[in-house]
Amino acid sequence: MDTTTFTDIVKSCFKKKKVTLLDDEMVSKLQEICPVQRPWLYYLPWKMQTVVNQGLRAPDSAFAPKIKIICRWMRSVCLSNADENHTFMCRKESLPSYEDINHELNYLTLHFVTHFLYALEIIGYKHPDEEIKQTAFNLYKNVVELHMHFMVESEQRLNTRLADVSKKKMPDVFREAPRPKICPTKDIYID
Repeated sequence: MDTTTFTDIVKSCFKKKKVTLLDDEMVSKLQEICPVQRPWLYYLPWKMQTVVNQGLRAPDSAFAPKIKIICRWMRSVCLSNADENHTFMCRKESLPSYEDINHELNYLTLHFVTHFLYALEIIGYKHPDEEIKQTAFNLYKNVVELHMHFMVESEQRLNTRLADVSKKKMPDVFREAPRPKICPTKDIYID
């Protein structure tokens, strides 16, 4: 598929007053172009997309099977599965609670834990499905408050911290069109 098709699709998205994330035609067009990421991520600033992608890797440095279950679940809500027969991502497993992962967190690097938490935070604030959003946010909140003894970052602070600063790096089509505002509902409204 050439870049003209991509440009046409993006421009058509921004011409509408209301863009619905669950619009089947839009989803199928976006998945043709960028089949790896789930469509809800396309509406986030590029910094947030990058942070989520960095947080999807499971820990290498320690035995942490319960954390790996959460990582597989996070992949399933952020990525399209290229191989249904492989366990790289799985949404069918029941997720462990904070109490189940608390001990494992003690043996993981801070570097891994922060990537893991930031991905959970973004899913918890930005995912269009309320159940997924609530699950991710509760895990994020419990680890931040109960394990790390920090305060939860507000969504407004997250938006400020991970806003795209420079538009110079974006393709022309993104510079020409207004960026969508993320809303708590499944719909995205643009100016």
